[in-house]
Amino acid sequence: MNDGARGLRFPPEVEQAYEAYRSEYRARVMSSTIVPSLLIYNLYLIVDYLLLPATFGIALFCHLIVVTPLLLIAGLIVQQRPRLWLRECLSASLPLAMAAQLLFIFYINRDLATADHYQYAISGILAYANVNQRPPFRFALISTLILIASYCAVLLAAQTAFPPFLIGMSLITGVGYVTLVANYRMERDARYAFLRRTHDRFEYEVSEHAATHDALTGLANRYEFEKRSAQLYDDRRLARTSLGILMLDVDDFKAYNDHYGHIAGDACLKRIADAIASQLRNDEDLAIRYGGEEFLILLFNATLADTTGIAERLRHRVNAFHIPHVAAHGHVTISIGAAAGTIAENPMNELIARADAALYQAKRGGRNQVSPPTLSADTPSASI
Repeated sequence: MNDGARGLRFPPEVEQAYEAYRSEYRARVMSSTIVPSLLIYNLYLIVDYLLLPATFGIALFCHLIVVTPLLLIAGLIVQQRPRLWLRECLSASLPLAMAAQLLFIFYINRDLATADHYQYAISGILAYANVNQRPPFRFALISTLILIASYCAVLLAAQTAFPPFLIGMSLITGVGYVTLVANYRMERDARYAFLRRTHDRFEYEVSEHAATHDALTGLANRYEFEKRSAQLYDDRRLARTSLGILMLDVDDFKAYNDHYGHIAGDACLKRIADAIASQLRNDEDLAIRYGGEEFLILLFNATLADTTGIAERLRHRVNAFHIPHVAAHGHVTISIGAAAGTIAENPMNELIARADAALYQAKRGGRNQVSPPTLSADTPSASI
């Protein structure tokens, strides 16, 4: 993270993710602080009444008719999560509008001694802007400079005596510096916290993926399959849904490993796993490395015709790879057993047993085939 002179920034991709998170956070902050902020701001009318009663009516008008509606509108827009620059400009408009109202009332009462006490409240507005609102540091810096410059200009225009001028400028400059440092540190800490959360979430996702997926092929493992199976059978709404099961085995894979070596064997399994993954129709289908060179495919809402059709396409795809296998058919082939049935009438272990029996039938039939043979689309979903 770059926290030098150019400001607190992440690399572009991380900054985009942080900004998405920040936008939601800023909307929550605005939602939770707008009403208390307006309440405290309007309670300052008591100070107007006590120090500058001659212009209390004007102050009341500025507070309730001008500034308060503007702040409410700005707050509502910020809660809609607009783009960064619009959001922060609107957020900055809250304290700047308060400061403008305060300086206006001070200026029209510049000849009164009590006005000198009134104008010191601007330091509280600056603290509110930088610490309570917590804008990004670069926006806090810009709005602070604008506010201090405006304050100085009004004091000079009002020909304020040197002692209150010095006190006011010293106070607002000191408050500006302290609150900017606090703002900078808060943003830095927030960014580091975001990095920690992102890192922890990434590590959790990696560990979760490792626990549920096969390291070699990237397909789901048996633990993930059992979890998905339990979810399907626990959901009563899916009782009439048909599941398709494919049991797939690489033909003569031991001979392939013995002849070509385990590295080539792993590469072969990866390529077949990629072919299997390519046949999944949606996120509800699941491909599993069941063990060794054996794979299982769970097809959601699939008839036996659907299941055998996918199996045949997969068999042709692997054949098209023409992975050399001199100890078998000249190239690597697969045999597939299929079964299908509704969830209510077919426990998962029975579907797997039928698909496994079909796989052995395909093996006995000469390998490189699907059992049962591919069915037409109007064939009912029956088990074998």
